[in-house]
Amino acid sequence: MSDLLGGGLMPRHQLAEKDMLLAYLERQRELVVWKCTGLDDVAARSQATPTGLTIHGIVRHLTGVERGWFREHFAGEPEERVRDEEFAAHDDALADLLAAYRVEWLRCDEVIAGHHLDDVAVRRDHSLRWIVVHLIEETSRHLGHLDLLCELADGRTGEEPDTAPPPGVDG
Repeated sequence: MSDLLGGGLMPRHQLAEKDMLLAYLERQRELVVWKCTGLDDVAARSQATPTGLTIHGIVRHLTGVERGWFREHFAGEPEERVRDEEFAAHDDALADLLAAYRVEWLRCDEVIAGHHLDDVAVRRDHSLRWIVVHLIEETSRHLGHLDLLCELADGRTGEEPDTAPPPGVDG
């Protein structure tokens, strides 16, 4: 976790715009990992929506979304993302998917660090600011899906770890 997050997973209160946006993105990413860590793969795979949305598929999708928006779309790296395969059933271990997600977001953070929020993507005309805000929205949306699927898988609920300090604590 970076020093952008104060007590627990809450962004520090006094940050510049770019740091604040990145802190909120980091919070959502870390909550995805926290929400899924320790889930039994069999139990996690057994939960799906009627359309087939699974915990494993969401984590694969979030990894692809990070790569697609930051590295491929913004930075112009070769397109490797295969969207149709992200939600498909695979035998990947959830722990491996979470590790790959973290590796991908760290690569994306390197791209972000070298640019200003007003910089424009190589492909199309999205600013880095727009992409970061979009990724906060995308990750938060799927974190809500994970909340429900994880609760069905093992009964765990909660917005953040019990060990996190109360909101308003920068520490």
